[in-house]
Amino acid sequence: MTRAQVIASCLVNSSMCADLQHGERIVASVFASTFPEESFAAWNRNVADSTADHIIKTVGRASRINVARFIDDLRKC
Repeated sequence: MTRAQVIASCLVNSSMCADLQHGERIVASVFASTFPEESFAAWNRNVADSTADHIIKTVGRASRINVARFIDDLRKC
């Protein structure tokens, strides 16, 4: 699972978007506006399944997700 898919899954679980494709578009858009000097493709690498599952379960159904902060946090994974 890619980093964008992890965030998109959390957005769907939190009812902040309708489906994974829409969530991934949101992540790409926020990335482009927040980190214009960086490469989305380079950032959007795969995350280990166990890590992705843990993140998705941890975030759960949060009422609000700060996508820019989430993108930045996933740099460490």
